[in-house]
Amino acid sequence: MVRQKKVSVIIPTYNLKEDLLDCIGSIYKQDYKSIEVIVVDNVSTDGTSEAVEKRFPKVKLVRNKKNLGVTGAVNRGLKYAKGRYLLLVDHDNILESNMLSELVRTIESDSKIGITVGKIYFDEDHTIIWAAGTGINLFTGQIYFRAGKDVGQFDKVEEVQVAPANFLLRRELVTNDGVYDPTYVINYEDTDLSFRIRSQGYRVVYTPKAISYHRIPMSSEGAGKRLLSRAYWIGRNRVIFMKRWGNFYPFVTFFLPLLSVYYLYLALRYNQLGNFIKYCKGIYDGVIFSERNKKIPSI
Repeated sequence: MVRQKKVSVIIPTYNLKEDLLDCIGSIYKQDYKSIEVIVVDNVSTDGTSEAVEKRFPKVKLVRNKKNLGVTGAVNRGLKYAKGRYLLLVDHDNILESNMLSELVRTIESDSKIGITVGKIYFDEDHTIIWAAGTGINLFTGQIYFRAGKDVGQFDKVEEVQVAPANFLLRRELVTNDGVYDPTYVINYEDTDLSFRIRSQGYRVVYTPKAISYHRIPMSSEGAGKRLLSRAYWIGRNRVIFMKRWGNFYPFVTFFLPLLSVYYLYLALRYNQLGNFIKYCKGIYDGVIFSERNKKIPSI
């Protein structure tokens, strides 16, 4: 019997106790058993840490003293990880029992695969794909999803631009500082990571049989409100990413007003004008952002 290589599962979390508990439960049901689970709590106030300790005493629980966002939480969790591979998981995802074994099978098939990501459905409807890997327009910074009703259109192993939400990563690609650039805090961190991995000559590969379910709204209203809740970070981080990786950054400055109109529409529709102002502030902060003098705002 071939000995399984250990996988460190790292889950950053903040105030999503019940979903997190379901997520951890699905991880411990994996048919791939050589795992350790590390939960990094960004100062939750809903009893998250206490609930994890009570229900899953085997979990390595890391309690931050302040909210470090996704990037800071994952990077801190990596300091406790002992696995050969790293599975980064969003706390609102539920994993099928064979997901990890499928990801490991793919990553071990080729030493140049740096990241592999599975097929992610909406948890509300297991026939609708949220993402089968994603991509990005390198002229505008707009993320696009390989998504929709599952009719077999994403059933082959193939390279993708970006691995979102849940993915397996080779340990040797992690630096002493971690895996994510803390500049992003939340949003575009997975996109930046995927591009950095690819720039090093590794592949980002999609594994269709590795299935999970994302607990986010499917309705246009729910999706719109979710975007608005992250408006500052989306505005800021899109600009920073495009400065680094875009094909022609000046074009982004032309395109930004068009995107702003869409966010203004959402803000007016859902009576969240304050979040539109935050979006505009995010764009401004992204434009003035300097690589020489990185300033990471508090979350």
